[in-house]
Amino acid sequence: MTRGFRNQRAFTIVDALVTLCIIGVLFGIFILKYPPLAKEARETALRSGLFNIRSSIRLFRIFNGRNPRSLEEMVEKKVILPARVGADVSAGSFFEQKYLMDHSVDKKGNIVDPFGNPVMYDPLSGAVRVTTKGYEHW
Repeated sequence: MTRGFRNQRAFTIVDALVTLCIIGVLFGIFILKYPPLAKEARETALRSGLFNIRSSIRLFRIFNGRNPRSLEEMVEKKVILPARVGADVSAGSFFEQKYLMDHSVDKKGNIVDPFGNPVMYDPLSGAVRVTTKGYEHW
């Protein structure tokens, strides 16, 4: 019983080319779908980030009776808040947390949005907006 080359099963060049073509088609589909998905993810992160910053400004105003002078002040200053421990309403403690957690910052130390542009803050009105084109009114 001799084995010839005809009886052996192997991965041929044709099989390799078919596999590469399938991988190429799947990769092409992914490349076409990626930019819109990435933009949608940045928009969601922007919406969430602006909501968090604005909520932090309201909390700062409640505890301090004024708007923060800058967003950097909110990153530095801490607030003490009550926290319930377990199901018992009377059992609780306090935790100390910054008004605003550190966000992405540029070289100048300004907070930036998910698109990489600075977040603008007006201390007189407490308004926050982004400078990214198309999202200025969010």
